[in-house]
Amino acid sequence: MTEQEVRDKILEIFKSERSNSSADFDENHFMDFLTHPAHQKNTIKNSFRGVRKYHRFMDKLELEFGICFSLSDLDTYYSIDKLAKKVLERIKKGRGNKMILQRRNEEKEKYIFETALTIILVGLFYWEGIHWISILTTIVFGIMIYWILNSKIYNKRHIKKMNKRLMIDK
Repeated sequence: MTEQEVRDKILEIFKSERSNSSADFDENHFMDFLTHPAHQKNTIKNSFRGVRKYHRFMDKLELEFGICFSLSDLDTYYSIDKLAKKVLERIKKGRGNKMILQRRNEEKEKYIFETALTIILVGLFYWEGIHWISILTTIVFGIMIYWILNSKIYNKRHIKKMNKRLMIDK
């Protein structure tokens, strides 16, 4: 696969993941244009929606090319050309991709935050009973727990898909 083919495929995935696929964008910091309106240069990860869009885009790249980005790769902001070079580099490192995926498989999920929120809610209902404060807190905590668990479930599904994808390439 050539660098131009990789670049074209990245742009195709980028356009499918964008909030507004027809809007203009700057190729030097194109990831900031995943959301609409676009973020300032290299600030897409400063909002919940931006982080979600960014990681979903990177996950689609991993699945499409059969690669795994390291944590430092995911922390770096790329231009389209630099990202195409990075993808080509990751394609050549088949064993490294499998090692990264193995580390992801070995990570244990910890539900400390969700458990703490649930304990706080139980304590609040114990002391306050059914009260407007406890109901409002339940709604807010419920949204937070849903968002966190939904993200963890998505991540587990992505890892399963990556396991299947990298096993096909053996």
